[in-house]
Amino acid sequence: MASREEIRRRDLEKLSEWAQEYEEVKDRESKRSAIVKVFYTEEYKMLALKNILFAVVWLFVGGAFALFLRSQAGLTSTGVPVVVSPQYYFQAMTNHVMDMIFGAVFSTVFAVSFYMIPALNGSRLIKWPKIANAGLWIATIGLFMMNLGGVENQYLFTFLNPLRASPTWYIGYAAMVVGEWMEMVSVLGTSFLGRVQGKLVPTAIGFIVMDMIMMALANISVFIDTIWSLLSPIGGLGVYIFGVPNAEIWKGLFWFADHPLVYFAPYTLTGAIIAIIPLYAKRPVYSVRFARWLIPVLFVLGASVYVHHLVDDPWPLVLRDIFAQTSTALIAIPFAALWLLFFITLGDPRKLKWDVGLAFIFAAAVWNIIGGIQAEPTQPTPSVDPTVHNTLWLPSHFHIMLALYSVGGLLGALYVVGPDLWGRKWYSERLGWLHFWGWEAGMGMLVTAFAIGGFYGAIRREVAWPAFYEVYYQLAMIGGWLAGFATIIFAYNLILTLLYGQKIKQTDLPMWAVQTIALERLGMRREGYKEEEMPIALPADGMIRLVTENGRTASSEGSASGVSMSNIKAANNDEKINLSSETKINNDLGKVK
Repeated sequence: MASREEIRRRDLEKLSEWAQEYEEVKDRESKRSAIVKVFYTEEYKMLALKNILFAVVWLFVGGAFALFLRSQAGLTSTGVPVVVSPQYYFQAMTNHVMDMIFGAVFSTVFAVSFYMIPALNGSRLIKWPKIANAGLWIATIGLFMMNLGGVENQYLFTFLNPLRASPTWYIGYAAMVVGEWMEMVSVLGTSFLGRVQGKLVPTAIGFIVMDMIMMALANISVFIDTIWSLLSPIGGLGVYIFGVPNAEIWKGLFWFADHPLVYFAPYTLTGAIIAIIPLYAKRPVYSVRFARWLIPVLFVLGASVYVHHLVDDPWPLVLRDIFAQTSTALIAIPFAALWLLFFITLGDPRKLKWDVGLAFIFAAAVWNIIGGIQAEPTQPTPSVDPTVHNTLWLPSHFHIMLALYSVGGLLGALYVVGPDLWGRKWYSERLGWLHFWGWEAGMGMLVTAFAIGGFYGAIRREVAWPAFYEVYYQLAMIGGWLAGFATIIFAYNLILTLLYGQKIKQTDLPMWAVQTIALERLGMRREGYKEEEMPIALPADGMIRLVTENGRTASSEGSASGVSMSNIKAANNDEKINLSSETKINNDLGKVK
């Protein structure tokens, strides 16, 4: 068995090897103009930032469609056009879903993945950057084509065969899936690029990798559906290779992809949360081993829970009545375990140093618990599910899970790691808090109104309803606009931050990542993991020393120093973490002071 010093020496050599490659990346990047970088970059922070900016654009586009819906529904219960016509109302409903999920949420997930993986494993390298950049643009163009479907988009994103969508819808959907596959391949390659044989990857990376594999597999079925429709009489191309798709088979294939997609953000978010909460708690996750066991459990259940959408369909009994109930009910267990770890790790909330990032993440955890309690008594039960499934109870549930939990949690992660990503402090903490309270209050009002209205029988996917329900739509309209104004505040703060935010001292590796890995290694050591299987320990000061051929080390600024056992021991910062009052964690910068 190798000694701890020998293991650390090998780790430093690997970090040095990656650092030399990263210097070459930066040299090539410096020769590219800003316009070229928009279309192609191989620098991990720039690639993540591009995805974030794309996500913000889609957030506003999808949000605009949502406000059309909420305003029309909140101002009349008769369906008489006040804001939009009934045809455009349903078209906007489709576009809102697609732009928010595939535009805003997916782009944010890819941003988190491309940033966190290279930061946590210490490589700072992107595998197959050409594929990643091309995938981003292909997926974006595909989603834009879907929005061009016009009035035919009123048939909703679930494809009500044999009602036909526009050819641009099918072509755009297929292109978008191909683009997503390309980005997923690059994310997976990036994770393996920074993996050292015999060592475990950081837990956060494990969740992200699992997420990419699950969604890549799930996308196969919806891609088949899309091509099946495009090359049939409902495709609009005049190419009749297939007949009109069988509605039941089509629906089953669709939901195999489109229920796992609602876990695409939560699973990557879980990885981000596992990486971030120790910074606030100033101690490792309560049980690293237990957290890692959640990865395969969530993979299996997240990929199978889709079956509850087929509970009324003529599918095999084992799927329709047994597996649907079992998988849907069981998935509550790993999420309950996750939040148990979360709250135990954080400890007494009164002792935490609160900021906007922690507030968003903490609220996301609470909302996920609320959404789970709301869903578990109904969705897994075939006798109850059909009663509520076509009411506003369901939009309440998935707005809790997507808007308040997934988007809210990802916003929290962005508030925490953002300063390192763009090298500037947030311009205004006050604007951040306004964003938080506006988003939570606005979306909270919307989901509450939907839940109560749905409980009393308000039917979803309608443009007219009995006047009795109008008060719930009015409350949802107010909540939607409040959340919309909060999003404008966020965008304003982000722009001011990028332009005028106070610059921060940059290190080779983000200090939040250094501290996260150190805490994870500390937790793994306490739980009996072997030294040689732990993730690479990152330098205490975030600066990587380049190991030269003559056995000397040089910092990124070029200063050389002799390599000695004392230097290696000093660099092995995770052995000597001091979580007492002398060590203070700056949560805004993710930096140890």
